Amino acid sequence: MMKKVEKKADYKLPKKRLQKILVPLDGSKFSIHSLNYAINLAKFTNSRIVGIFVVPSDDTPAPIDDLLNPLSSISTQGYETKTIKQGQKILESAEKRCKQNKTTFSKKILFGNPGNQIVKYAEDKKTGIELIIMGSHGHGHAGEILLGSVSYKVVHKSKKPVMIIK
Repeated sequence: MMKKVEKKADYKLPKKRLQKILVPLDGSKFSIHSLNYAINLAKFTNSRIVGIFVVPSDDTPAPIDDLLNPLSSISTQGYETKTIKQGQKILESAEKRCKQNKTTFSKKILFGNPGNQIVKYAEDKKTGIELIIMGSHGHGHAGEILLGSVSYKVVHKSKKPVMIIK
């Protein structure tokens, strides 16, 4: 009887360099933590970070905190303009943090449903995104929820790898 010859298993990883990391930012502590992780990874892999801020559209459900807050931005005029300015400040702050850490950073403001826009941007072949690093929760989500609605949607809809940071 002939003995079976086992093939040597090939456990070598392909030599593919991570080039672009997408970091959705909303100014929450979780998004700042995710940026910090992205910076560390970018430094280690010599990759670039793309920070995006999504201005929610009318069809985006409002966070519960906004609905319960009497001074909510929902009731004010010029909500979109204020939100764009807020997004620009958040992205500028992220850019400074990356510059201080010698990491290449580019920024983009998108409009629409945050979860959908993050996935759409990441999946677009022109962007070259290879990894999404995002916070487990954003602004306005109740603490009891295990995963924020935006991060939940991105994890389940994206074909790109997603790293969730708490």
